Amino acid sequence: MTKPLRIRLLLDAARARFWHRRLAEGLTARGHQVSLEVRRGGPAAPLAVPLLLTLERLVYRQSSTSASAAWHLPVQASPADNADLILDMTGATETVGGTRTLRPVYANALLEEAAIAAVLSGSAPEIGILDSASGAAPLMSRAAIERPRVLSKALDNLCARLATIFAAAVDDIAHGRDLQGRAGAPLDRSAAIQLTMLAALTGRARAALTSLSSKAPHWFVGWRPANQDRVAETLRAPASGWQRLPDDGARFYADPFVFRKDGRTWLFLEEFPYAVGKALISVVELGPDGPLGTPRPIIERAYHLSYPFVFERDGEVWMVPEMSAAHRVELLRATKFPDTWETAAVLIEGKDIADATIVEHNNRLWLFGSQSENDESSWDALHIWHAATLTGDWQPHEQNPVLIDAGSARPAGAFFRRNGELWRPAQDCTRGYGSGLALARVTKLDEQNFSQEVETVLYPHAAWPGIGMHTLNWSAGFEVVDGASASKAN
Repeated sequence: MTKPLRIRLLLDAARARFWHRRLAEGLTARGHQVSLEVRRGGPAAPLAVPLLLTLERLVYRQSSTSASAAWHLPVQASPADNADLILDMTGATETVGGTRTLRPVYANALLEEAAIAAVLSGSAPEIGILDSASGAAPLMSRAAIERPRVLSKALDNLCARLATIFAAAVDDIAHGRDLQGRAGAPLDRSAAIQLTMLAALTGRARAALTSLSSKAPHWFVGWRPANQDRVAETLRAPASGWQRLPDDGARFYADPFVFRKDGRTWLFLEEFPYAVGKALISVVELGPDGPLGTPRPIIERAYHLSYPFVFERDGEVWMVPEMSAAHRVELLRATKFPDTWETAAVLIEGKDIADATIVEHNNRLWLFGSQSENDESSWDALHIWHAATLTGDWQPHEQNPVLIDAGSARPAGAFFRRNGELWRPAQDCTRGYGSGLALARVTKLDEQNFSQEVETVLYPHAAWPGIGMHTLNWSAGFEVVDGASASKAN
């Protein structure tokens, strides 16, 4: 860190939340001096909002210290006024003196109730930072909401992501860098606009109190013969040809990967038996006309497994299944393909990483994944690690998270090459988890930089019915995809 900062954190006692506490603790751990000031007197939120949040926390047994949980603080003044930077979380519209000030932006307002109103109306609000040094236009990001029908969980995702955004902004300021983000529209910060929004929120919050749960989706796998007409070549969803892998209704299949070895083709996938309540890895052989039988379990642990990313390197067959519930990324080696696997190495320890996907590029190995912590969503933040060899030492990318975008962050299958360029499928979660597939061309990838350009996004259509397209892979003349049947998924 170039310059430790004296930071003044301003809070409204009625809107102080645990993400503010986490932010303060994180900034202090980085060497900054953080002073706290708690005020009262902001515009009153509709009573239905805290009631709804309280009931949801009881129904869903949520932690009292999750990101959006109330942080109960007495009114207190800041012990010092000579701050280098002010973080104003009160929703106030006026500037505090001439000190540079950062404020959170929820949708198009400074009060968190704007985000709550958006969630209750069925949309995922953008969030960001309003920097007094750059005028009225905020820097915005698209954050993912994993359970939009549960307000408290949605608010956890948004608040946790704001903590990440603010920590990164303070780090940029300390290093003398420009803040990162996409410029949003200038805000109307008038108090009248805020009061109008609060009044409109009342009805939505009351209506939300009548329903606190909904049915989960049923995922399924589709396959089709494909070569030159595969999605990686055409960048279009095929008009026909998908066939669904049958299931018995007592389980679902997802995250398909195809691998060919010794003249035989195998389909690896996640199998989730509802009666067990967690997933395992299964496999079924593919013949010229499709699956030869029913998928059989091959890897099961005490925790959830999914996304069996399988590949060959150095004469061995490897798999990196998702095991974020175990807080690590393991590399498995096939000792008797395709049924028997052993742990060869732990690549990353102590991190909840979803959908780890490895690719070699410019003589270095890169591991892409979505990381979640502190109630952040795993849908919207892309992290990268790199290493010289498969078993490590895996180092985090300097810019982690390299991307915060619910529309193109989380991995959705193996990388592919097209016209000599590196491409990656990514989940588009802007309409819900796995609602679509973004196909992105990687334009820069090294130890200091990452960028990509999304060329197209594929959504369900007549040939692929349902509410999502979640994972896409191709090998040995077979293209595979997964999706979910229509439902009121959280």
